[in-house]
Amino acid sequence: MVWSYTEDPGSSTKDAVRFYVGDTIGADPQITDEEIEFLLTDEGTNTLRAAARAAEAISAKYARQVDKTVGGLSLQAGRRAEKYATLAKELWQRASRTGKGLPTPYTGGISQADKEINEADTDRTQPSFKVRLQDYPPTIYGTDPSTR
Repeated sequence: MVWSYTEDPGSSTKDAVRFYVGDTIGADPQITDEEIEFLLTDEGTNTLRAAARAAEAISAKYARQVDKTVGGLSLQAGRRAEKYATLAKELWQRASRTGKGLPTPYTGGISQADKEINEADTDRTQPSFKVRLQDYPPTIYGTDPSTR
């Protein structure tokens, strides 16, 4: 298990995840490089989403620990779990606002150019039928709607 931080989150997705969750102190590592790489792979290299999942994992780690008090000294692992859970929620909200890595709805047929590109694409599955306005002669009622 390796922990590393080059202090350049702009050039390393792993360092960006560490920066977002505050895991930048080598003497107190919270998550390994391998775990971050797993999260980045799972989230399609989206650093905010990977950081949110890292914060959730760190929160879960502290949630398993108990609060301890010895004399005047106390260790409150539960508080750490709560803080990382709050951080995870904030990172999820931030990731949803930026829209990076989220599926984007597509509505086809709105633009004429888009329709022409789709029709020209030989690899695209073609519709089983097409109806155009002037493909068929007028019906027995003619073209005047008032005669219907």
